[in-house]
Formats: sequence, C-alpha cells, structure tokens
Amino acid sequence: MEIKRESIDKLLSLNDWQLKMIIQRLIAESGIDPAQFNIDAGSVESIRKALSTASDEDLKRVAEQYEQNKGKKR
Repeated sequence: MEIKRESIDKLLSLNDWQLKMIIQRLIAESGIDPAQFNIDAGSVESIRKALSTASDEDLKRVAEQYEQNKGKKR
C-alpha cells in the first residue's frame, strides 16, 4: 500500500464526520477493535494536524504498519 500526498489532501478536505467515518473504517480493517477508540472532535483535529504535517517518510511508515496489522487480522 502506498499513501499518496493527493490522497491525504482529499482526506483533509472532508468534514469532521466524514473523516471520522473513514478513520473508523481503517481502524476496523487493520484488525483493531473500533470500540477501543472514542474519536471525538479533539481527536479529529489532532489527526488533521498529524496528516497535514506528515512527511513522505511518515506516510510510508504508516502504510507499512497498516499492512502489518492487516496481515495479523487474518
């Protein structure tokens, strides 16, 4: 999996509710129980900040971790 900067920009253009729904889906797909996360408005804002300041290397590491967790789910 590769995370492209254009994809991050599209995520950042979503409203808070839409971004929260995508985050919850990604959490579930990566093998993590979504019930363990209580994503509130402050969490969404923190995620927006992290995404907007992430370097290409950060995005690469996130993609690798996501794939590793997704593989463990199976």
